Amino acid sequence: MIYSVRPRAIRPDDVVLFLDFDGVLHPDAAFRTKRGVELRAEGKLMMHAPILHNVLQDFPSVKICLSTSWVRMLGYQRARDALPENLRDRTVSATWHSRMRDTARERYDLFSRYEQICGAVTRAGITRWVAIDDDPDFSWPEHDYRLVRCDPSLGLGSEQTQLELRAKLKHLLS
Repeated sequence: MIYSVRPRAIRPDDVVLFLDFDGVLHPDAAFRTKRGVELRAEGKLMMHAPILHNVLQDFPSVKICLSTSWVRMLGYQRARDALPENLRDRTVSATWHSRMRDTARERYDLFSRYEQICGAVTRAGITRWVAIDDDPDFSWPEHDYRLVRCDPSLGLGSEQTQLELRAKLKHLLS
């Protein structure tokens, strides 16, 4: 299934996965250098992407919205292109985009990841969504069931996290 690559291509009836990269698809030890983004931990960048692809195969209608700082640092297209093709094809949007008004772009970093995602949810009018993030600031309300919180060093390498993501996606589509 191939989706448009335009940011903000989410429609109100879509089922959306908000995806962080660091602490989810690889350990939270990625740094931007002159040579590009480097992982300073065991493993490699996007090492858990095949796990996410495997999980999402059971949920073909789920679209991905990038909620990673990579979009802010590298731009939407480069962040999206860092994903393997099978995940890139599902990626249709990001919580941050270059077309935001100057004031919104300036304030963006002041918001927690939860607030950034809530802003995207409101703009798109979606009601069925889940986020996967290591959320190091614990900014997510405890009562909100839509977060799959990853251990920053294990990410989707944790079998328990994979099971939780599957359960929450299944619940969204039931």
